[in-house]
Amino acid sequence: MKNNRWFKLGGAALLGLMILGFAVPSGQNAPTVTLTAMVQDQQCQGGDFVNVTLTATLNPPAQRVQFQWDFNNDGIFDTPLSPNPTVNHLYPDEVNVTAVVRAVKRNRSATDSVTFSTLRCQ
Repeated sequence: MKNNRWFKLGGAALLGLMILGFAVPSGQNAPTVTLTAMVQDQQCQGGDFVNVTLTATLNPPAQRVQFQWDFNNDGIFDTPLSPNPTVNHLYPDEVNVTAVVRAVKRNRSATDSVTFSTLRCQ
Protein backbone atom coordinates (compact mmCIF):
# COMPACT_ATOMS: atom_id res chain seq x y z
CA MET A 1 0.00 0.00 0.00
CA LYS A 2 2.82 2.42 0.86
CA ASN A 3 4.60 1.65 -2.41
CA ASN A 4 1.41 2.48 -4.30
CA ARG A 5 1.23 5.89 -2.56
CA TRP A 6 4.82 6.71 -3.49
CA PHE A 7 4.16 5.58 -7.04
CA LYS A 8 1.19 7.97 -7.28
CA LEU A 9 3.19 10.86 -5.79
CA GLY A 10 6.06 10.19 -8.17
CA GLY A 11 3.67 10.06 -11.12
CA ALA A 12 2.07 13.35 -10.08
CA ALA A 13 5.51 14.97 -9.79
CA LEU A 14 6.52 13.67 -13.21
CA LEU A 15 3.29 14.95 -14.73
CA GLY A 16 3.96 18.37 -13.18
CA LEU A 17 7.42 18.44 -14.73
CA MET A 18 6.00 17.46 -18.10
CA ILE A 19 3.41 20.24 -17.94
CA LEU A 20 6.13 22.72 -16.96
CA GLY A 21 8.18 21.53 -19.94
CA PHE A 22 5.31 22.35 -22.29
CA ALA A 23 4.61 25.72 -20.65
CA VAL A 24 8.14 27.08 -21.12
CA PRO A 25 9.29 27.57 -24.73
CA SER A 26 12.33 25.58 -25.79
CA GLY A 27 15.63 27.24 -24.92
CA GLN A 28 14.12 29.36 -22.12
CA ASN A 29 14.35 28.71 -18.41
CA ALA A 30 11.37 29.16 -16.13
CA PRO A 31 12.21 31.81 -13.52
CA THR A 32 12.33 30.50 -9.99
CA VAL A 33 10.49 32.79 -7.60
CA THR A 34 9.93 32.07 -3.93
CA LEU A 35 7.14 33.84 -2.05
CA THR A 36 7.31 33.51 1.74
CA ALA A 37 4.53 34.56 4.12
CA MET A 38 5.34 35.16 7.78
CA VAL A 39 4.07 36.65 11.03
CA GLN A 40 6.11 39.74 11.82
CA ASP A 41 4.49 40.72 15.13
CA GLN A 42 1.56 40.08 17.48
CA GLN A 43 0.18 42.57 20.04
CA CYS A 44 -2.76 42.10 22.41
CA GLN A 45 -5.42 44.75 21.81
CA GLY A 46 -7.61 45.09 24.89
CA GLY A 47 -9.87 42.18 25.66
CA ASP A 48 -9.45 38.99 23.74
CA PHE A 49 -8.08 40.31 20.44
CA VAL A 50 -4.62 40.26 18.88
CA ASN A 51 -3.33 42.66 16.22
CA VAL A 52 -1.20 40.47 13.94
CA THR A 53 1.28 41.96 11.48
CA LEU A 54 1.74 39.70 8.46
CA THR A 55 4.35 40.23 5.78
CA ALA A 56 5.68 38.51 2.69
CA THR A 57 8.99 38.43 0.88
CA LEU A 58 9.67 37.64 -2.73
CA ASN A 59 13.00 36.11 -3.71
CA PRO A 60 14.42 37.36 -5.91
CA PRO A 61 12.88 40.78 -5.25
CA ALA A 62 10.87 42.17 -8.15
CA GLN A 63 9.56 45.58 -9.16
CA ARG A 64 5.86 46.37 -9.67
CA VAL A 65 4.56 43.38 -7.71
CA GLN A 66 1.18 43.64 -6.01
CA PHE A 67 0.19 41.66 -2.92
CA GLN A 68 -3.15 40.65 -1.44
CA TRP A 69 -4.10 38.65 1.66
CA ASP A 70 -6.74 36.08 2.57
CA PHE A 71 -6.78 36.33 6.38
CA ASN A 72 -8.70 33.10 7.09
CA ASN A 73 -7.79 30.81 4.17
CA ASP A 74 -11.36 30.71 2.84
CA GLY A 75 -10.28 31.31 -0.77
CA ILE A 76 -11.50 34.92 -0.77
CA PHE A 77 -8.81 37.59 -0.66
CA ASP A 78 -9.69 40.16 1.99
CA THR A 79 -7.41 42.98 0.83
CA PRO A 80 -7.15 44.76 -2.50
CA LEU A 81 -3.95 44.47 -4.51
CA SER A 82 -1.24 46.65 -2.98
CA PRO A 83 2.49 47.19 -3.54
CA ASN A 84 2.95 46.86 0.25
CA PRO A 85 3.44 43.22 1.33
CA THR A 86 2.82 44.02 5.02
CA VAL A 87 -0.68 44.13 6.54
CA ASN A 88 -2.29 44.15 9.98
CA HIS A 89 -5.34 42.13 10.95
CA LEU A 90 -7.24 41.70 14.19
CA TYR A 91 -7.79 38.07 15.25
CA PRO A 92 -9.30 36.56 18.41
CA ASP A 93 -6.72 35.44 20.95
CA GLU A 94 -5.74 31.80 21.31
CA VAL A 95 -6.81 30.61 17.85
CA ASN A 96 -4.98 28.70 15.14
CA VAL A 97 -5.03 30.56 11.85
CA THR A 98 -3.82 30.07 8.29
CA ALA A 99 -3.38 33.24 6.23
CA VAL A 100 -2.60 33.22 2.51
CA VAL A 101 -0.73 35.83 0.49
CA ARG A 102 -0.74 36.18 -3.28
CA ALA A 103 1.88 38.12 -5.24
CA VAL A 104 0.80 39.29 -8.69
CA LYS A 105 2.84 40.75 -11.53
CA ARG A 106 1.12 41.16 -14.87
CA ASN A 107 -0.46 37.78 -15.64
CA ARG A 108 1.73 35.75 -13.24
CA SER A 109 1.08 35.01 -9.60
CA ALA A 110 2.47 33.03 -6.69
CA THR A 111 0.88 32.14 -3.37
CA ASP A 112 2.12 31.07 0.03
CA SER A 113 0.52 30.54 3.42
CA VAL A 114 1.51 30.87 7.04
CA THR A 115 -0.13 28.95 9.88
CA PHE A 116 0.20 30.30 13.40
CA SER A 117 -1.42 30.54 16.83
CA THR A 118 -2.38 33.93 18.19
CA LEU A 119 -1.25 35.09 21.61
CA ARG A 120 -3.21 34.59 24.79
CA CYS A 121 -4.36 37.98 26.04
CA GLN A 122 -5.38 38.69 29.62
